[in-house]
Amino acid sequence: MEAGYDYLLTRGRLQRRFFNLSGLFVILLGAILLASSGAYYAYAAAARGGLHELNAYGHTGSQPQASLAASDQTSNPTASVSNSGRLDSLNEERLAINTAGRPAKSIHGLRSIPASAISNQQLYPGEAIDAGAWSHPASYEPLAYREEIQLQGFAPLAIGEALADQAATTRILIPSIGVYSTVEELDILDLAGSRYYETPANTVGHIPESANGGEGNSAWYFGHTESPISGEGSVFYNLTQIPGKLNSGEDVFIVTENGHNRFLYRITSTKVVHQSELNLFDTDNATIHLVSCVPRLVYDHRLVVSGELIARN
Repeated sequence: MEAGYDYLLTRGRLQRRFFNLSGLFVILLGAILLASSGAYYAYAAAARGGLHELNAYGHTGSQPQASLAASDQTSNPTASVSNSGRLDSLNEERLAINTAGRPAKSIHGLRSIPASAISNQQLYPGEAIDAGAWSHPASYEPLAYREEIQLQGFAPLAIGEALADQAATTRILIPSIGVYSTVEELDILDLAGSRYYETPANTVGHIPESANGGEGNSAWYFGHTESPISGEGSVFYNLTQIPGKLNSGEDVFIVTENGHNRFLYRITSTKVVHQSELNLFDTDNATIHLVSCVPRLVYDHRLVVSGELIARN
C-alpha cells in the first residue's frame, strides 16, 4: 500500500510540474506574440508615415528637354536619348578613365593610357562595382552604361502624330534601376462569385483592357515589390528608387518591347494611394502606369509610376 501511495504522490508532483511549465510556456509565448504584434504595428505606422516621400514629379511635355533641329530629325532619325533627356550619341567621355590627367586620343582614334593612370588604379575594382558582380567583375556593366546602350536608336515622336494599334508588350525595361522583365497578360479569375485579376508571378502583368505599349491611351502594368510568402517574385523591387531620382532632377525612362517595335516613355510622376483608392483611368494621350505594393511588409498602399510616350524604334 505504501508503494502505491508513493507512486500516486510522485505522479501528482509530475503532473503539477507539467502544468506549471505548460502555463509558463503559454505566458511566454503570449508575451512574445504580443511584443511581435506591437513591434509590427509600430513599424507599419512608421512605414506609412514615410510614404509621402514617394510622391514626386519629373519633366512633362511630348518631347525631351533639349530641342532637336529639323535637319537633325531628318538626317539622323535614330538618335539616342541620354540620361539628361537630350537626343544625342553615346557620350564617349563617360568611358574615359577617371584620372587627373585625362588620356589623349591617338592618331588612330584610340585613347593612349599613360603609366601614371595605370599605377593609380587598384588591382581589383571592388569599390567601383556592385557587390553582386564581385564574382565576375570582367563582365560587369554599370546601370548608367546599360541605360545608354538601351536608349540608342529611338526617333522622337512628332507632336500630334497618330499612333497605330500595337501587339501585346512582351518585355519592359527600366535600365536606370535595373528592371528587366517579361510581360504577360493577366487573366480574370472567378472565385465564389467575385471576379478579379490574377496576380503576376515572377513577371510583370498587363491589364488586357488597357492599351498596349506604344498605343494612344493608358497602358497599365502590375508587378510585385516582393513576395516573401507566396514566392511570386520581386520584379518591381527597385521601383521605389524612382521618386528619389525625379526629385534630384534625373530623367528616368521606360522601354517596352513587343517583338516588333520598341517604345520609349519618360516618367513624369510617382504617386502613392491607399489600395482602396486605386482606380485605373484612361487618357487621350499615350501614357504608361506601373503599379506595385508599398510599404514593405505592409503592402496596403500602391505606388503608381506614370510616364508619357516620347519616342519609338
